[in-house]
Amino acid sequence: MSRILGLVESPAQLLNALEWAYASGVRETARLVIAGPTDPTTRLQLHRLAELARADGFSVGWSEVRGSATQRARALAALAGLVRDADTLVLGDPYSGIAHLLLNATRFARDPRIVVVDDGTATLHYEQQWVSAEPLQRWHLEGRSHLARLVGGRAHQLLGRGSEAVELFTAMPIRTRIPAVRNSYAWTRERFGPPEVLDGIDLLGSSLAETGTIAEPAYLAGVRRLVTAHGLRRYLPHRKESAAKLTAIAAMGVEIVRPDLPVEVYARRGPVARELWSFPSTVLHTLPIVLGGTGVGVRALAVAEDWFSAEADQVARGFIAGI
Repeated sequence: MSRILGLVESPAQLLNALEWAYASGVRETARLVIAGPTDPTTRLQLHRLAELARADGFSVGWSEVRGSATQRARALAALAGLVRDADTLVLGDPYSGIAHLLLNATRFARDPRIVVVDDGTATLHYEQQWVSAEPLQRWHLEGRSHLARLVGGRAHQLLGRGSEAVELFTAMPIRTRIPAVRNSYAWTRERFGPPEVLDGIDLLGSSLAETGTIAEPAYLAGVRRLVTAHGLRRYLPHRKESAAKLTAIAAMGVEIVRPDLPVEVYARRGPVARELWSFPSTVLHTLPIVLGGTGVGVRALAVAEDWFSAEADQVARGFIAGI
């Protein structure tokens, strides 16, 4: 029997690993492990989604890889054994320092098959790096960070340079020769909804200011213009948005609605506005799939050139324009 291990670190990664297991017919045999993050909102969404998944027959565990030194050592040792024994590794983040550490430290009797599921729009960046054999590095990092420098050795052989071990499971538009299977969000669509549809517009929040890609004052001014011109009623924040920014948006008279699940599941369960608006983000690709046939529309909003921060280089600007 094939031994399948999934390693994920965010709600979107977990959802897409669940979708892969469901689409592959291995819901009851795949073992998915969450490398627990420290952010409270992220932990909440992961726990909520894991509860729903376990109730539906999936195996989802939790590993405190970011706890105390003792917890980290025990967690990494346990994960190393699971990674070593796996025939198929499902990775939520090809840039993860934890995944690279485990891959570099493991002696495989036979190279595993590696399925990379969507981790936001980073999939598009990873696709280009896989094809071009560039060093693996997150798109919004300038230079090579400490974690980026760790992407070498066995991890880079398995994940980069056109590795034949890799396959994508994605809802993103793939334009190269990288092997890919389409994520149709079959589990989410069959398990949840259709949602109650409300009048009006929901604006989906963005963490582009938090990553330093756009200037926060410009973002807030853009949101204010949308509120004034279109009467936005609700704002669904990204889990990484700062409390201060959300306070400023709430002061515009907009209701802040914090999803306790990935937005794809949250929107499918409802209630949700008849129109969902978003700045460049993964959801512009995922929500039309998830909400197909429900009467809910998804609209893309542009980022103006003068919104970009001084730190945003041409790579970041071009990447945002291409989403």
